[in-house]
Amino acid sequence: MRIVHTSDWHAGRIWKGRDRLNELQAIFDELAGFVERDKIDVLLVSGDVFDSGAPSAAAERAVFRFFRRMGATGVKTVVIAGNHDSAARLEAWGTLTELVDVYAVARPRAADRGGVVRFDTRSGEHAIIAAIPWAPVRDIVTALELAVDETAARQRYADWMKRIVDNLRGSFRGDAVNLLMAHTLLDGAQFGTSERRVHLGEDWAATAQVLPSDAHYVALGHIHKPQRIEAAPSPTCYAGSPLQLDFGEAGEEKSFVLIDARPGRPAQIQRIPYRSGVPLRRIRATLAELERDVPVLRNAGWLSVTVPLTAPDPDVNGKVRRLLGNALVVDAELPQEDEQRPEVDRASLSPAELFRAYFRKAHGGAEPADSLLEVFMELRRQAEGSDE
Repeated sequence: MRIVHTSDWHAGRIWKGRDRLNELQAIFDELAGFVERDKIDVLLVSGDVFDSGAPSAAAERAVFRFFRRMGATGVKTVVIAGNHDSAARLEAWGTLTELVDVYAVARPRAADRGGVVRFDTRSGEHAIIAAIPWAPVRDIVTALELAVDETAARQRYADWMKRIVDNLRGSFRGDAVNLLMAHTLLDGAQFGTSERRVHLGEDWAATAQVLPSDAHYVALGHIHKPQRIEAAPSPTCYAGSPLQLDFGEAGEEKSFVLIDARPGRPAQIQRIPYRSGVPLRRIRATLAELERDVPVLRNAGWLSVTVPLTAPDPDVNGKVRRLLGNALVVDAELPQEDEQRPEVDRASLSPAELFRAYFRKAHGGAEPADSLLEVFMELRRQAEGSDE
């Protein structure tokens, strides 16, 4: 059985004013082409299909077109809800997507209440998928329990995760390919920079030891950095996000996971890099260097540009953006002040001398024009007169 694991699409994400749906659609085309060429049997999508619980119509259209294409190939797809998804919406459209062999599990459920998906692939192999969508802490631990004994509350969360895993793994069979999917945080996972800690709930991480030892593969979602969890008793991976989602991920190779599995045998795991995403790059260059390299930089992806300056330039942001429409972040870098410079005794300086000192600091050592100093003194006199 050939299985592909992908996750954390965040369809509909608007980042720094840019709609990245076109980039994601290119990823969908690449992934669909791989599934078709390599005769994949099962596709696992481990949560955060959308970037919000109320995605745009365009984002839903892109996702559903991809699912329809998967159904046309004969692939069986299993989708679970992530913390960015609306469980209610996923549950609703999941009743229709089963017509194209896309099975959605929106909320954690016991095995006999929809927590396990079973089907035969087109080659006749039997697959059993235990599914654990995102479970908000508030659904497991009450505010009162947390207020009374925080340690006990966290232990309750850990115990719940173990109980749900044990319940679902009871459906595994020796003559099937047994898989577990979860959208959760495991202790020891490496965070990407695009996850906000408030969403991760890092204090509520489960341990890798709660995962089943008899699963061919455990497909995780929630963390955007692709990685394998070595402490887990079965092959366990975060597929990661298909796009670099912020400049902290610049240069990070994004990928999906390919799994070859047979009943009674260890699975073979490999990562397949995505090639369609627009890269994010950090560069440091002077304005002259940027002007020189414009033909290359305009096609270099989304840019975060740091410009070293010898003196303040209030229009540096505009200058860079006029050169490079793909510069999403522009930072000016000024020379560091001499830390050994003696402190100025402000009490001994006249108002005019204080203004000169402020102007020099704000403008890279330049002196204020006499006319500007005269305006400052006149405004000061008027302010003093108004206090009388």
